[in-house]
Amino acid sequence: MSRIYRYVPWSIVQDPATYPEYRADCVTGEDKDCGEMIRAGGPDWVEEWMRRHTQDTGHRDYRRTVTNCALLEPSDELRGRLVIGEAASPRPAPVLPSGILGRNDG
Repeated sequence: MSRIYRYVPWSIVQDPATYPEYRADCVTGEDKDCGEMIRAGGPDWVEEWMRRHTQDTGHRDYRRTVTNCALLEPSDELRGRLVIGEAASPRPAPVLPSGILGRNDG
């Protein structure tokens, strides 16, 4: 029995069911960080908090992070076809993500 594996170009997109999370930590301090932080729904809130914290404390060193959830999606021409990891009733030829075996067969 032989199998045919096809190269599948994947796209990485932000999960539309989630929102990015923005965060800023004050890292001012010689021996240890200040420890103040904000986690907010948008970058404007984080930047405003940083301005106010600097105004109140004189601290000017911050670490900003943005996290989000991502999805890998196959290209448009392969949407609806079986991709390894998905269940299907009939058994069409599986499609592996690019480079999963270290080579591109097909």
